[in-house]
Amino acid sequence: MIQKEAASPLNSISLSLQGFIVGIFLIFPAFLSMDVFGMHLGFNFLPVAAVFYWPRAASYSWSLLGVFLFGFLYDLASASPIGMWTLAFLILFIVLDGGSTLKGGLGRNMLGYGLSVFLCLVIIFLVGRFSIGQWPHFNGLMANAIASITVFPLFYWVRILLRALTGQVEPSGLRQ
Repeated sequence: MIQKEAASPLNSISLSLQGFIVGIFLIFPAFLSMDVFGMHLGFNFLPVAAVFYWPRAASYSWSLLGVFLFGFLYDLASASPIGMWTLAFLILFIVLDGGSTLKGGLGRNMLGYGLSVFLCLVIIFLVGRFSIGQWPHFNGLMANAIASITVFPLFYWVRILLRALTGQVEPSGLRQ
């Protein structure tokens, strides 16, 4: 009984750290970009997936700290105004109440992720207006959001595969 109580806080802190590390790993592909039909596309909104899939069993206070640090590091790495992504990630985390609770297949998760990206897009757009003194290029932000949403199924399937390998979900769940 005592071991279970002692392990629970440590486990929840560990889950917060895992969410933070996944977020850090998603920063790197977020800087990939390509030119398609004369339009510069990036995956700037891909790290939203880390907040979207933040471990639900993680400590809420440690998770807030993890999301804050993750957003701050993303602000520094992307050379965007300090606090822009941090604020977007924190608001998303609070709106999702600590992570997504969606059950179901790819379609449902993709819709939830798309709505999360849209919320972050609106926050980035508004904070960008106040921090740089002019409206950011909405078409560029929207193109980056759409590009991130189209790459999301790859992240979803990798997550399902990793959960199956660690025994958190049955391999039959891979067909979702």
